[in-house]
This record gives sequence, structure tokens and C-alpha cells, in this order.
Amino acid sequence: MSANQPINERAVDRREETVTTQQPGYAATEQVTRDVAAERRLRLFQINRILYTILGVLEILLGLRFLLKLISANVGSGFAGFIYGITNVFVAPFTGLIGTPANLEVTTLIAMAVYALLVWVIVRVIAIAVDRPTARSVTRSTREQTPGGTGNERITRTIIS
Repeated sequence: MSANQPINERAVDRREETVTTQQPGYAATEQVTRDVAAERRLRLFQINRILYTILGVLEILLGLRFLLKLISANVGSGFAGFIYGITNVFVAPFTGLIGTPANLEVTTLIAMAVYALLVWVIVRVIAIAVDRPTARSVTRSTREQTPGGTGNERITRTIIS
């Protein structure tokens, strides 16, 4: 074995198992192939969906805040107060960053851009850290011999991915 063999960073982790069941006049074979990397990619996809959904909700709330400030919505109204109350936490780190006119809250736009960039970076880092290729498939074949000797066989093959 050579010590200088190239390392495959995107190695496929596949596990295969074959189970055969035989009874008089009946034989069934089931082959299960488990692709671990594909399962990992599916989990990563779910994490990405969750992160982008949270980002989408935050961007919508910050966009509403920006519009309400732009039209000088009454802070005393229930809806405006609710939106300002929720988004204050997210806009607070950017408050005082730049001088803004009374109706144009540029810091909200900056916050929206920063949070979008932050989530994108988090998604990319997670993808780099955990992504490895793979998938699961099951092949099931059944051979059934009916009375009457050879030639009276029925073979059924099912592939599940």
C-alpha cells in the first residue's frame, strides 16, 4: 500500500446489505443500499430551509418597519407598535450608525443587508463543514415458482429510492 495515495475528500459512504428468503416454490431477495452522504445532504437542505425561512420572516418584519417609518406611521397604533417592538432588538446594533432623516430609517436597510449576509455565511460554513456525497435505494426481487415445473416462474423486481 502506498503512503502517497491521493485522498478522496468527497468519498461516498455506501452500505449494502442483501437478504435472501427461500421457501419451497418461493424465493425473495432484498438488497438495501444506504447512501449516508445523501442523507447528510438532506439534513443540510433542511437546515438551510429553516435558516432561510427565519431570515425571510426577519426581512419581512424589517421591511414593514422601514415602510412604517417611511410613511410616518403612528407609534401609538397597535400594529406599528407591535412591529417596532419586535424589530427594535434587531435594529438596535445599527442605531446611531449614520444620521438619518426623520422618516427615512437607513439603519433598517443596513440591518436587513447585514442579516441576509450573516445567514448566507452561516449556511455556507455549515455546507462546507458537513457536506459529503451519498443516497439510499432498496432493490427487492421476488421469484415465485408456481406448480407445473420450470418455466412457471414469476419474478417481481421493485426499486425504491
